[in-house]
Amino acid sequence: TLLYTIKFEDMSHTAADDTSRKRRRLLIGAGFVGCVAGSLALAGPFFAPALRRHCLPYVPATENTISLIFKEMRGCQSPLIDLGSGDGRVVIAAAKHGFQQAHGMELNIWLVLYSRMKSLLSGTHSQTKFYRANLWKTDLSRYQTVILFGGESMMSDVSLKLKEETLPGTEIISCRFPLDPDVWKPHKLIEDGHNPLWRYKQHTESDGQKLKVDK
Repeated sequence: TLLYTIKFEDMSHTAADDTSRKRRRLLIGAGFVGCVAGSLALAGPFFAPALRRHCLPYVPATENTISLIFKEMRGCQSPLIDLGSGDGRVVIAAAKHGFQQAHGMELNIWLVLYSRMKSLLSGTHSQTKFYRANLWKTDLSRYQTVILFGGESMMSDVSLKLKEETLPGTEIISCRFPLDPDVWKPHKLIEDGHNPLWRYKQHTESDGQKLKVDK
C-alpha cells in the first residue's frame, strides 16, 4: 500500500508539472504574439509612407549636415519648411539659428508628435510647427526657405512642384540628391562626404552662372 501511495503521488506530481509547463508555454506564446502585434502596430505608421507613390525611408540628418545647412543659410530668417521633417531636428535647429517660422511637414504622425514634444522640451515650440501633410497636396508658396531630404525617385516631380509654386528669391537646399537639372540650375554645391548639398535660388540671375563648389 505504501508503494502504491508513493507511485500515485509521483504520478500526481508529474501531471501537475506537465500542466504547469504547458501553462508556462501558453503564457510565453501569448506574450510573444502580443509583443509582435504591438511592434507591428507601432511600426506600421513608420513603414506605411514607404508604400506610397515615392518611397522616402526615414534617415536622420547628421549633425554635420545640419551645421552645413545653417552655415549656408546664415542671415536668412524667412519662413522655412522642411519637407519630410522626420524627428524634427532640422526644424528645431532652424529655430535655434533665428528662424521665427520654422515648419516641418511629415507623413508619419508618430514622428510629428515626437517632433512637437522634442521642440517643447528644447524651448523652441513658439517658433516651430509640425504637421502631418501630403507634400503633393500642400501649397509651398508661403515659404521662402525650403529644406529637402528627398529620394531619388521623387526628384523630378518635386523639382516641377518647387518651380511652379515657390516665389522669386526662394532659397532651396536639397540634401543627398539634386533637383532635376532640366528644371533647376544649382547656385552652389556643398560637399559633405556621401551627403552633398545643393543650393538653389528661384528666378535669379545666378541661375546661369558657373556652379560654385564648397569642399
